[in-house]
Amino acid sequence: MIDGRVYCLDTSALINPWNRYYAPDLAPGYWRDIPRLVQEKRVVMSEEVRDEIDRVEDDLKAWARSNVPTWHPLTDDVQEIVSHIMGNWGQLVDVRKDRSRADPFVIATAKVLGAVVVTDEKHGTTKDPRIPFVCERLNVPCMNVYAFVREAEVRLF
Repeated sequence: MIDGRVYCLDTSALINPWNRYYAPDLAPGYWRDIPRLVQEKRVVMSEEVRDEIDRVEDDLKAWARSNVPTWHPLTDDVQEIVSHIMGNWGQLVDVRKDRSRADPFVIATAKVLGAVVVTDEKHGTTKDPRIPFVCERLNVPCMNVYAFVREAEVRLF
């Protein structure tokens, strides 16, 4: 674990592990460690991530509501960076499919807090920007879920 490092989780760092490779019955430690790391202020999640999770009535929503004690609010600093992101990479949010709404807020929250973005998204391109692509442009560190598990010493069991 890198001392003092803070991680800002994207919605995909919750949805994909829950549904694919760290399901609660297979890797219960992941789901115990996330709230612990939030309490320790080592993990932050934007209120926009909570809102994306809330859009689907499922077990992940129930887990998040019961286990995540705090969500990072939409501050003026975050809003300013979100405006910059949307002005330069507006395609990051797919408004037609109503997807990826939290993405600019995740990046902006990480930028404001000096945190590392954790996402399950692929890199992206100029025409199809994704979180890692925009993070690179804004000098915001970014890593995938596997790297987060290793670096933050998240236990799976």
